[in-house]
Amino acid sequence: MIDMQILVNGFVLGLAIALLAAAFQLVYLPTRVFFLALAALFTLAPYLVKASYALFGSWVLSVAIALAGVCALSISCELFNHARLARRGASDGSHLLSSLGTYILFVQIAAMAWGSGTQTLRTAADTPVQVGDIVLTYSQLVTASVAGALLVGFVTLLWTTALGLRLRALANSAEQFARYGYDPGIHRLTAFGLAGLLAACASLVTAYDIGFDLYGGLHVVLLAVSAVIIGGRTSFIGPIAGGILLGLVREQVSWNLSALWQDAATFLLLAAFLLLRPAGLFGHKTRIESVAS
Repeated sequence: MIDMQILVNGFVLGLAIALLAAAFQLVYLPTRVFFLALAALFTLAPYLVKASYALFGSWVLSVAIALAGVCALSISCELFNHARLARRGASDGSHLLSSLGTYILFVQIAAMAWGSGTQTLRTAADTPVQVGDIVLTYSQLVTASVAGALLVGFVTLLWTTALGLRLRALANSAEQFARYGYDPGIHRLTAFGLAGLLAACASLVTAYDIGFDLYGGLHVVLLAVSAVIIGGRTSFIGPIAGGILLGLVREQVSWNLSALWQDAATFLLLAAFLLLRPAGLFGHKTRIESVAS
């Protein structure tokens, strides 16, 4: 018999992974940038909240400042790094290495400013909430509510608004997008800004639930990349499904075996998809001529 408690816990975890996976895909599909610096943005968000709270004493204002700051940093990654590389015709590998360098730079600056110890955004012990036979903590309810609402908003934006249509068109073909008179540069900036917002929200709900440190961002972003591959590298919706599937698998492994086996199970699942279904759950095969280009 399936344990509903494990399923619910896994679903909540999966929503958090899916939110960061959506942020990664929001940059990757329109720009083809493997945005590893997203790990630095994920890392910095809770530190910005703590620093702002120390100055202003308001959690609402501090969260707003952190979200705006992370969005600005994400846009700056495009303005001062990836856009310049793209204009020079840099390879995908160059974008990847420069993004990794940006991650290292941001993390080292944060280490000098705030130290490397583990911290938390919660000021009191977590409160359990019982719904029928299911027991969740207050932080899990916050995670589910925020991540769920943002993912619904993400899907709604992409499929019901003119901006979403343009982002999907840019992801399909930047050259054709430009021929219709749209500015790819502005829309790339928009994609980076929205990705920063989603990543910051994913970071803050995670930090509120389990705390945060300087070196957890890269691990979480690798989970998000795994969710993108499992869900479908050519799909905006696939990473959401991939994230939820990963959350369910990791929670089952944690409860039935050990938390030490979570990463092993994740990459075994990833390997299985790469071997048996490389397009992912919602991906589609790419035409040979488009691959060649």
